[in-house]
Amino acid sequence: MKAVAQVVANISRVPGVMAAMVVGATDGLIIETSPVIGAAPGSADPRKHTAALAAYLYSKVTRASDAARLGTPAFMRLEAEQGHIFVVGIRDVVLVTIVTLDANLGRVRLDMMNAARDN
Repeated sequence: MKAVAQVVANISRVPGVMAAMVVGATDGLIIETSPVIGAAPGSADPRKHTAALAAYLYSKVTRASDAARLGTPAFMRLEAEQGHIFVVGIRDVVLVTIVTLDANLGRVRLDMMNAARDN
């Protein structure tokens, strides 16, 4: 993968991205991460659990997509009350972002898809 740190740095600069991570697809361990932006001081760090669960969900979505004979998922989006989690698979890793409600979702998606395509 092209400089993992560079991919994370580029995506984390997009307004509304709270954190960007490259995570092992099978083990959910963080390989590279940005700092959490906009988190309240003293609040729990969402990255570790989000990374592991996002990798797990992506593996399940991949299985469901394969079972439906749709091929490999290109993009996964979880929409919640306070924001979104985006996941893109890149071979043996997944790129995960935690995004606020006011982010430019199209730009974040495009940047993630470009990072996946370029790697």
